Amino acid sequence: MSARSVVLALLCGGSLAAAGCPSPEGPVAGDLEVRVVSPNLDDRAILLRLHGRQTAVAAPSGSGYQVLVAPYRADTVTVLVMAPRGQHLLAGAIVRVSVPDTRQVDAYLARPLDVASTAYLQRALTGYTLAVAKP
Repeated sequence: MSARSVVLALLCGGSLAAAGCPSPEGPVAGDLEVRVVSPNLDDRAILLRLHGRQTAVAAPSGSGYQVLVAPYRADTVTVLVMAPRGQHLLAGAIVRVSVPDTRQVDAYLARPLDVASTAYLQRALTGYTLAVAKP
């Protein structure tokens, strides 16, 4: 191989890496979490919209939460998370999302649509934050 070929190969490889091309290993399927920060201690349910390609949406293991999912648009779902009767949602992971590539976590967005207290009162959304992150 000539010196010119080696330099050309290095330049092409560096350009592909700089362009953010996927790694040769391919996608890494797995789970992400939707985490909540709430200004209240007695939230019973939250309705949220999750943007990003997913293969399954479920409650975190051991949480006891009931999770209902409805399609909204391509790669977007509406999710209702409810704590068991007599309990409340805890800060932290409220939903587990199975995705085709966990390295694309920044492509996911969750936003709250509605929140209810344990007394079934509707809450203002001020102070609620949802984040999608790796567990």
